[in-house]
Amino acid sequence: MPSPAISFVIPVHNAGVYLRSALASLRWQSHEAWEAVCVNDGSTDESLAVLQDFAAADPRFRVVDQPNRGIVAALNRGLTEARGEWIARMDADDLATPDRLARQWQVVQRNPELIAVGSNVLVVDPEGEPIRTTRYPTDHAAIEAGLLAGRETLAHPTLLYRRRAALSVGAYRPEFEWVEDTDLWLRMIAVGRFANVAAPLLRYRLHEKSVCWNRRATQRERLAALLRRAHADRGLEAPASLRAPKRGTPSPAAGKWARQAARAGHYPTALKQWRRLVGANPLSLVTARVSAELAYRAATSLLSQREPSPPTLPDWHEWDCQLAGHPRRVAA
Repeated sequence: MPSPAISFVIPVHNAGVYLRSALASLRWQSHEAWEAVCVNDGSTDESLAVLQDFAAADPRFRVVDQPNRGIVAALNRGLTEARGEWIARMDADDLATPDRLARQWQVVQRNPELIAVGSNVLVVDPEGEPIRTTRYPTDHAAIEAGLLAGRETLAHPTLLYRRRAALSVGAYRPEFEWVEDTDLWLRMIAVGRFANVAAPLLRYRLHEKSVCWNRRATQRERLAALLRRAHADRGLEAPASLRAPKRGTPSPAAGKWARQAARAGHYPTALKQWRRLVGANPLSLVTARVSAELAYRAATSLLSQREPSPPTLPDWHEWDCQLAGHPRRVAA
């Protein structure tokens, strides 16, 4: 079998709750010439069994099983094992839209100077309900300027990038674990051009067991250190905000998601998360502030611009049930 041009690299650690839907979203890709290198990083739940189910039913899935070594080691193992010229990143709790690979592949074929292309994302809550859609810049200069300023201009699990470009700059570095993606982009963007597809090609799931939620304090500190180094490497002076990064107590997840969903006009999601916030923190100041903001936005909703409703994706249960010898239906 000839090597595919594109290798998905998916690190997996105790992702059993969402893993089947994530892997099913690869099987519904309209661009079918890919492989998926799934690195099981010492999972103690059902993740390995799920991966083996998919590999048994679809030879495009390859399972690499290793002891728990962390996200950077899993990503670098995936890069080593991948056979494709291009690496498509995705995480084990996200969902790719059916046209994700087709649209990104079309962009890199038309623009041979590109070494990486990402996309916007539809941010969703743990149950997959919409919260907001990102608005990342699409041109190289704006992406680089945003990265240096510490702004979010790329979504790691949407990136399609040249494998040799990543390896040429040293791949992912363990000293920047938890911000390993920004570290890699800042090195890669110095040797080639980046772009984003304006459309959201991934549903990026937020949940309180994610790395971004549980490691956010460490992420802030490491990102500030990384950006100070990146400015120094370019002969630039780091902004004051990077010399003294902000600290503070984060708001409850439900409150944050409720506010974001309300601002985007996704009121059913906002109401659901508000109810969770009230149930957990009925008398807190945060609850009072979120309640007031949601009431105001609901009252003025007819005058505000709302995001369009997201398109319906294929039923991943149906795809999951097509696995040979494994006719399971597992709740999302």
